Amino acid sequence: MGFRKICPLKLFSYSALAIIVAVYTYFTVTTYAFVNAYIGDEVWYPTAAYNILKIIFHITPPMYFPYSNEAGIQTYVNTCHPPLAKYFMASTILILGYQPAAWRIWSWILGDLTLIVAFFLGKYLLGDHGYKAYLGGIVSTLLVALDPNIWLLHGVAMLEIYVSFFGILSLYFLLKKKLLWGAIALGLAMASKEPAYLLILPFLYYLGDIKKSPIDRSIYGLGIPIVTFGAASLPIIDYYGGLLSWLKGTFLDRASWDITNGHISLADVTQISTPWDWFMNIHPFWMGFHFYATTNPFIMFLWPILTIIVILLKEKNLIFTSMWAWTEWLGFLMVYFLGNHTLFSFYVTDFSPVVDVFVAVSMIYLVDKLVLYQERKSSLQGSSNIENGDNNGNNKSF
Repeated sequence: MGFRKICPLKLFSYSALAIIVAVYTYFTVTTYAFVNAYIGDEVWYPTAAYNILKIIFHITPPMYFPYSNEAGIQTYVNTCHPPLAKYFMASTILILGYQPAAWRIWSWILGDLTLIVAFFLGKYLLGDHGYKAYLGGIVSTLLVALDPNIWLLHGVAMLEIYVSFFGILSLYFLLKKKLLWGAIALGLAMASKEPAYLLILPFLYYLGDIKKSPIDRSIYGLGIPIVTFGAASLPIIDYYGGLLSWLKGTFLDRASWDITNGHISLADVTQISTPWDWFMNIHPFWMGFHFYATTNPFIMFLWPILTIIVILLKEKNLIFTSMWAWTEWLGFLMVYFLGNHTLFSFYVTDFSPVVDVFVAVSMIYLVDKLVLYQERKSSLQGSSNIENGDNNGNNKSF
């Protein structure tokens, strides 16, 4: 009896989602689990995670893999970025010891979870029920799964997949009006890397339609994210010996670092790409081996085109979804014009899951609009023909 109550469309969609996630997981593990070396900026983050365990928590797991060769790496805790992603890496290093598979596991998990959130976000944006909603969910998941930037960044132990997962999760909860969970997810995104800081702006904007009280908006849009960020930072605050020292050693230094060159040599032009280069996949960042952080120009160009269309059609949730991603892109643009000309293509992962969902949903929405328009046009023509026939018949009889 229970099976009869399950909607066949729902069962098919959830089964398709499970298959996509399973296939994605299989290829993730077979691609990245056996690369027994540092990939890209893994030379910094897993080592920082291990040092956080050793220096801050006074726990020394076994090292089955040597430190990277960077200067000062044995005491490096990466305070130039927020700490949350390193805690995740540290948790599996604590269990499995310091080795590549251990520090990558959470990226793989968050990559899978991003596919699932993309499904439910796409489904919700198209009404949450009916064939269009489920189609939107599946197509959204497929676009994220096929996104080349996400494919690389979810496979390695870097920070971008943490920002993108908690960012899209916050957006989903916000649109569903689950404000507490949305605010916490936003705080976790902020505690992963700086690009998420600017997401406070669209979060507060959308809150204006839900909560009229300035106090409520301040609590959900500022208070809870900041408290979440602060809670994640407590071990680092203690490491610095107090709040003021932490603010100086992290926030102020971080702001200076983010708006200046030096992340890589300016002479290494093939590794550097501007925010507008990302739309054309110019200079995809090479991470070693055969791994390049490429973008999908087709999706990237559809994004601004569809943004203009949904603005003209006044589709509020689609506009807001697009603006969520544009906020982070504009943040990188601001950083570039403030002086940091050493930006990289893998930053696209920070917002590309939202872009993928937006493009998938917008295309389905527009096709549906076009079909409805054609049906109405045909219906009106049919009615007009009937009326003309009646008139002709009446004229003949008259």
